[in-house]
Amino acid sequence: MSTLPPDPPKSSGRTVGIVLAAVGAFVVLIVVGIAVVVGLLVASRSPEPVSAPAPAVTAAPTAPSDDTDAEEPPSDDSGDADASGIADVLQAKIDEYKRLRDSGALWESIPDTEFNRTAVSAFLYFLTDMKVATIWGVDDAQAQEYEERMTMLEERLLAEQPLGDDIQITLEDEVFTYDGETGEGGYTAR
Repeated sequence: MSTLPPDPPKSSGRTVGIVLAAVGAFVVLIVVGIAVVVGLLVASRSPEPVSAPAPAVTAAPTAPSDDTDAEEPPSDDSGDADASGIADVLQAKIDEYKRLRDSGALWESIPDTEFNRTAVSAFLYFLTDMKVATIWGVDDAQAQEYEERMTMLEERLLAEQPLGDDIQITLEDEVFTYDGETGEGGYTAR
């Protein structure tokens, strides 16, 4: 008589149930994770009112304006920036100078020349560079350094002096260069 090994127990139904439960739990976790990520992205894109600190300007304009309806030149409100607020201070200064340049009010403080237009563009690029650097975080010392540099660049701009730093920015179809020693530069075709 030959003996056959006993049949293995029939647990395949239980194994299939466990596998299906594990896959189901995994799918639920993925769906919940995606919903959380989408919720965070939507929340970060929704416009929330943010109050930017008053822009800080240390140099007074050199030419008074007779036009009372013209926009005011940069103010003389200087505030201390800390690590959490320096990005807002830089953005406020960028917005202020773009508004003054575009409205023509800046050209009441400094002459509207190619030299000054190039310097204003370089000034805005320098501020934008510092603001973008804050994305990775800054400490109080770095925030203070950025504010001091912003102030120095603004003083030189309003005094019609070269800004002291070189810059070269390659854009889609042109290149912006600025010589910090001479103040020469501008946009050239790429």
